[in-house]
Amino acid sequence: MENLDLKDRKILYYLDINSRQSNSDIAKKVGLSKEVVNYRIKRLEKEGIIKGYYTVLDFYKLGYISVRVYLKLIDTSPKKEGEIIDFLVKSRKVFFVFKADGYIDIGFGTWVKNIYEFESFYLEFKKNFKEYIGKDFISIFTKAHHFHRAYLLEKEKDEIKAETVGREKEEDYDTLDLEILKLLAKNAKIETIEIAEKLNIAAKTAAFRIKQLEKKKIIQAYRHIFDFEKFNYEYFKVDLNLKDIKRIPSLITFCYLNPNIIYIDETIGGSDFEFDVEINGKKEFLELMSKLRNEFPEIRDWTYFTVQKYNKLLYFPED
Repeated sequence: MENLDLKDRKILYYLDINSRQSNSDIAKKVGLSKEVVNYRIKRLEKEGIIKGYYTVLDFYKLGYISVRVYLKLIDTSPKKEGEIIDFLVKSRKVFFVFKADGYIDIGFGTWVKNIYEFESFYLEFKKNFKEYIGKDFISIFTKAHHFHRAYLLEKEKDEIKAETVGREKEEDYDTLDLEILKLLAKNAKIETIEIAEKLNIAAKTAAFRIKQLEKKKIIQAYRHIFDFEKFNYEYFKVDLNLKDIKRIPSLITFCYLNPNIIYIDETIGGSDFEFDVEINGKKEFLELMSKLRNEFPEIRDWTYFTVQKYNKLLYFPED
């Protein structure tokens, strides 16, 4: 973590917990003045360590499902690969896109009302790029666990409750709620007064609506988009195949207790157990996997790929 002192890492950690909290609140937790915190955050943004701020929404509570696609490409050039990524980034149904290295080349996730809406989108995608798809792996998200980056402070585990998305009933919401969510999804730090001005409503109305969306858990968290490579860290996505799925609750506990594990994905159509790791290089990653396999002999085999870059991360269905 070159050029980042403990105060910088604390700022990043508290922004990872809640990027919408005021800089004054962060200053109290970090032990700096508000002005110094303002300066440091601006520097972290300028250096590209913080690449933006987004809001984590529970798509199930909005009446959507999420379908994920992994692609292994063939017969492509860097230019063609860029065209594929550009198509996905511009799609209003796609909420994340990343470039990978390993058994897949691209991963992306969609928000759709039903599986037929996904089918329509994916057929259109394949009309444009089918000749470059060697393999595709399609799965449906059922639940996701979002941890905070406890490793920033060299903590042994994430002491803040993880956010979970999925497996929940649909909540009531209206068009104004959606307009507010759209603005928050693009910039979690947008001021309430600015939301009110953009939507031509009273600031009190905007604040009340946001509180209600938080209370209903439609809004799960406010996070920052963060460049792990600037820390000389690597991002590994792990898939496990198990002899006995009864051990999954214990695997979840293992992940909760590891500061480098940042996500667990529960899916239909994926592997038995999936998790994401940000860690200081492949050596430390393999040490983590060795520890995991020693504790869980039920692991039959495992695979992984590395995430090179997120090209899009926007938790909002724009259609």
